[in-house]
Amino acid sequence: MEVEAVHQVAPLDVCLNIWARWNALGDYQITSGEGNQQDTKEFMQAGEAIEVMINSLSRMQWWAVRKSKGICTAWIFKDVHFADALAEAEAILEPKLRKHVATRRHFD
Repeated sequence: MEVEAVHQVAPLDVCLNIWARWNALGDYQITSGEGNQQDTKEFMQAGEAIEVMINSLSRMQWWAVRKSKGICTAWIFKDVHFADALAEAEAILEPKLRKHVATRRHFD
């Protein structure tokens, strides 16, 4: 009997993936009336909340989060390693995401 490995996505990554999808929608979101309206509402609220949290980061950390999700492609801070800046940003974001009403359910 083979057991398939289950890949568990970290709650922080779930939230950042939601934010990246929300960010990609931009002003081009078209709702066709399909799907659960509550899910859409929760997705939009989470995306907006995460955007506010990311915008409160230092410019270097802000850029690192965006680069990690493919929104920015170049790393412009030559004196700082990208991985270090991203780790700092994640350390700041995770406690905020755990507490916020729109994102805390991903951490349970």
